[in-house]
Amino acid sequence: MSAAVSAGIIGGVALGGALGAVARLLLDRYLPAGLLVANTLGSLLLGWLYGALSLQLNGTGPGLLSEPATAVLALGLIGALSTFATVSLRAAQLWIEGSRLHAVGLWLVHAVCGLAAGACGIWLAWL
Repeated sequence: MSAAVSAGIIGGVALGGALGAVARLLLDRYLPAGLLVANTLGSLLLGWLYGALSLQLNGTGPGLLSEPATAVLALGLIGALSTFATVSLRAAQLWIEGSRLHAVGLWLVHAVCGLAAGACGIWLAWL
């Protein structure tokens, strides 16, 4: 993705980031596995976006989104929705508290679900 940086893209990324962060907060606050849902959903969406853009760029897929719109969605909305910084903090807290197996398990579940969802997103875009 190489969209030129403009005031519109910066504003779009900021707005998308705000919406994604609020969505992550609400999912985390109101669902038992909300953080996992946010990271998995973000991985699925980013995989789909990447798959759709790759088809578009090689001329075999429809032009669904422009490069600037893709940048706004990927870096703003999805980037803020699916952040592993929160997982890192939770895993570190668990580790420090002595729950090392739980900390490692937390990371593994998020990594496996994220990789699987990203691959599924690419596959869905290529259908």
